[in-house]
Amino acid sequence: MRSYYKRMVRCGLAVLLWGPLNAWACNFPAGFLFRQEVHPGDLYVGRDVPEGAVIKAWTFESARFNPTHIGCPVGSFFTVGTPLAKIVNSPLVPPGEVILQSRIPGIGIVVSAHMTGGSFLDHWSFVPAQGYQGFGVPHSVTFVGTPTDPRNANIISTRLYYRIIKIGPIEPDMGPQPLAGHTLAEFNHAGSGKVLEMVLASGSINVAMCGLPGAPGTQVTVPMGAWRTNQFSGEGSYTDAKAFIVPLQACQGGSLPGNQQFAHLRLDPRNGSSVLDAQRGLLGLNSDSDAKGVAVQVLKADLTPMPLTQEVQMVRMQNGDIQIPMGARYIQTGKDAPVGGVANASVGFTLTYK
Repeated sequence: MRSYYKRMVRCGLAVLLWGPLNAWACNFPAGFLFRQEVHPGDLYVGRDVPEGAVIKAWTFESARFNPTHIGCPVGSFFTVGTPLAKIVNSPLVPPGEVILQSRIPGIGIVVSAHMTGGSFLDHWSFVPAQGYQGFGVPHSVTFVGTPTDPRNANIISTRLYYRIIKIGPIEPDMGPQPLAGHTLAEFNHAGSGKVLEMVLASGSINVAMCGLPGAPGTQVTVPMGAWRTNQFSGEGSYTDAKAFIVPLQACQGGSLPGNQQFAHLRLDPRNGSSVLDAQRGLLGLNSDSDAKGVAVQVLKADLTPMPLTQEVQMVRMQNGDIQIPMGARYIQTGKDAPVGGVANASVGFTLTYK
């Protein structure tokens, strides 16, 4: 009787030691590693758009484990992480979301990732169960089934959601920056090691901006015409406006409405010209001029004054060539009649995109 009892104890111990290991085992083939490649495309962001601006909105990607599925019983455990640096508690995203810092300055990625198949989402327990869809990266996940449906999970496909946002300053002269090589998520199984990785395989981040024509195109000359002094009737009287354009070439707008920006123009006096009234767009004559009692007034396309020495929003960015229409006219600056002569003014222009 004593010998039989000992044998039963030894057998019971053997069963207890073997049982949990078997319960956690998924039938991943030896050396299994599934790589899901994601292609976000070539994306454009305004250099001066605010932090948090969306460059690529939430995008859903799915891939199947072909040609088979993976069976995982209740208790199967995975950790889901990424080698990218993590930014937590950022005010740029909703509470619980984690920003993954890309290798491109000023660019972050937010990711949610899961494996799915013949089981409902609520059959899985996510920790900390935050982020988009409740499975934001990083997290851990256990297949728990339900009391009424304890069947195995048959993993046959992936679920990946990601979006790309601006998180910091972007260098104005930054050329195309590759997105390929960023690992969004890695799934590690308790018994099989890394079994799934989701990576950006192509695409780029580009600064949305325009080019300028080569010289002399960057020097916009406005023929003001010849006017008699008696055509002015008193202080504030002016001539007809002369239209001109500032040409922008090969412009690239933002990838989404949220990061499409405007071209802003700033005018500053040059060559001896001075600002007489910045808000009214009044520019004093330059050092090559000998006329008296007049100034040049710079105008927007609607003939309202163009403020000087400050950035002024002009046109919305779009792909292709853009023209900024403007105007200029002479205006009498004092009570005394103008004195005839050469009447030129000069400004330099600076373009920003935000």
